[in-house]
Amino acid sequence: MKIRSWRSKWLLFGLSCLLIAGCHRSGTPFPTATANQATTQAADADLTNRLTILAKSLGDDVALSVVHVESGRAVAFEGAKKLQLYSVFKVPLAIAVLKAVEEKKLSLDQKVHVTPGDVAPGSQFNTDLWRQPVDKSVAELLEFSIVRSDNTSSDKLLGLVGGPTAVTQRMRALGYSDIDIVSKVRGYASKQENPNVGAPVDLARLLTQLQKGELLQPANASLLLGFMERARTGGERRLRANLPAGTPVADKTGSGNTATNDIGVITLPDGKGHLAIAVLINGTKSKTEAQEKLIAEIARAAYDAFVASTAAVK
Repeated sequence: MKIRSWRSKWLLFGLSCLLIAGCHRSGTPFPTATANQATTQAADADLTNRLTILAKSLGDDVALSVVHVESGRAVAFEGAKKLQLYSVFKVPLAIAVLKAVEEKKLSLDQKVHVTPGDVAPGSQFNTDLWRQPVDKSVAELLEFSIVRSDNTSSDKLLGLVGGPTAVTQRMRALGYSDIDIVSKVRGYASKQENPNVGAPVDLARLLTQLQKGELLQPANASLLLGFMERARTGGERRLRANLPAGTPVADKTGSGNTATNDIGVITLPDGKGHLAIAVLINGTKSKTEAQEKLIAEIARAAYDAFVASTAAVK
């Protein structure tokens, strides 16, 4: 009986092979991973070409990176180029602060004394927060830093984690070699030297890991992404501007005399996942409005391409 069973199995295997070969010869090939991969690669090549045309359209120094968080698909233009970050640096700073919280070196409830003498240059909207000496928690300073892009809060947080060098060291420890935080806002504003810089590829990967829960504990990742979702410091004219109404976006802008930046996480519809995107524009050849419009066009091109070429994430 055992011999018959063995022979029966081989007979069935042989018949299966004949059937498969017959289907192939009849011109009805089975779907293959290779075919799907080729389609995806073509879509990514088309998007890369589109983004390259957009990036070169202004004549400014543009660098960008886009990553589909769940699949790891990525496209970039000058993605490894380090450009000035301005307030975009507040995302790496927030991650460094929250890592220190997780290591019990800081507490979100810990109070920090802020005086008018601590005020860093910035908008009057933020300067008005510090007319009188006041104690604020680390959580409140993080909220002000991300949601309002408050420079005074950011400099106080830098002091808590050991200064700009400590943030850079934290980025290195996490595997990011092209994010360099070297100056406090107050120091850079006074001398206009040693700007904080970063490469879009590293920034997009940082956002990818943040969204996937690989950088911070869930509660802290949700806290930071929640602050970024509430940020209204110009992103409504940049990454958010051309996306369909109601599209969830968690972003952080950066602006200066020579820079118009935005980085963020865009949620795609129909369960298709998320895009981590970083767009940095340095240079003064075009007006700010044109640079913001370019960021919006880049975000919409990436959104449309990944919606069209991505299956629902299980």
